[in-house]
This record gives sequence, structure tokens and C-alpha cells, in this order.
Amino acid sequence: MPIDNLGSSHFTSEQKVAIKAALAQIFELTESLAVNLTPKERSKYGKVGEKGKLLIDKVKSYHDTQPNLQSPEVDWVEFEKDYQDRVFTTGVLSQLASLEERMLSIKILRDYDNKTDSLRDYQYAKYKNSFGSQPGFENKINQLKVFFPKTGKTKKKE
Repeated sequence: MPIDNLGSSHFTSEQKVAIKAALAQIFELTESLAVNLTPKERSKYGKVGEKGKLLIDKVKSYHDTQPNLQSPEVDWVEFEKDYQDRVFTTGVLSQLASLEERMLSIKILRDYDNKTDSLRDYQYAKYKNSFGSQPGFENKINQLKVFFPKTGKTKKKE
């Protein structure tokens, strides 16, 4: 017997509403900061890399510990705001990546359960149609069999 219902706990209506509301609030809170970069701009500005991040951290450290060595041509108030935003967004992105993995796992299990049940339902329709006494099954089979193209190849049993 196949493994069924791998995702047996489900979102409540309240959870769905709360999640959508929280996401809408996040979008609203970030709207004034959002910038739609073109692919060219993403390529141009996105080349900070790991060494660049280390450079930023080192300059920040010097700024904090030895301000007498900092360039007067840098707007250090703006530098600090950019740095704090960078730290904050890095943390948020980490949480979002974790959330994305969690949601993807939930979706994968639900997709698997739905496909397993759909295959079982298709087999049931073929079984019921083999007796030919109940209307509707032949049409259902014809509508579903397009998802099972015959390739002329048989599966090898291992």
C-alpha cells in the first residue's frame, strides 16, 4: 500500500488569513524603500561579493574604533544607516529563505498527496468503466488519459 497523506495537518482558514495579512503588511512596510532594479543595474550594483562585504565590515570597524582615521569625504551618518539596513535585511533574507524552504516542503507533500490520490482515482475510474454499467466513467477516463501518453516503452523491473 502506498504512503498516503504525508501532509495530514492543514492550514486553518484563520492561519491563511493571518499569513496573507502579515505578508501584505510586510509589502506595505517595505514599499517606500523598494527599488525595481533592471537586470543591468542588478549586475552593476550587485557585484559587492564576499571580499567587498569583508571590506565594508573592516571599514565599519575602523570607523567605530578609530574615527580619527576615517575619510572626511564619506557621509558616515549615511554609511551607518546603510550598514544597519544591510545587517537587518540580511537577517530578514535568512528568515525568508527558511520560510521559503518550509513552505516549499509543505507544498511538496501536498502535491505528492494530491497526485497519489489523483492516480488512485484514475485507476478507480478505469476499474468502474471495465464493468460498463455506470455512465460518466468512460468520459472521465478519456479526459484523464491525456496525462498518460503511451511511449511504447515499458518500465524495467528491478
